[in-house]
Amino acid sequence: MRKKINTLAVILFFSLLPMCFFTSCDKDTNCYLEVLVTDLSTKKPVKNVKIEVKQDGGTVHASGKTDKDGKYTAEFTAPAIVQVKADLSVADNGHRRAETSIRLQEGETVTANILLPKTVTY
Repeated sequence: MRKKINTLAVILFFSLLPMCFFTSCDKDTNCYLEVLVTDLSTKKPVKNVKIEVKQDGGTVHASGKTDKDGKYTAEFTAPAIVQVKADLSVADNGHRRAETSIRLQEGETVTANILLPKTVTY
């Protein structure tokens, strides 16, 4: 009986041992940003909006466009306070613009909700 318990203990030990080598205890220190652009009057998501993310005087910078759900995502390596600008080109060289500031948090996804006004600037 004792031999069976010892054998079972050895099997269990060697089956759990690889978990110690292949699992990580590293904390996720990246910062994640999700931008949601919505039309102010219709409350519907707006696609193809140009997004620009910048840190004043810093190294944080990203840009892209919203998808069909009005969403843009980015990943950064350090926390920062950033400006998020949304710009939608419209007919006759006009633009619908909005912006906000947001703090990127270590290991978290932060959402910036931007309401795009109907007002067109030239």
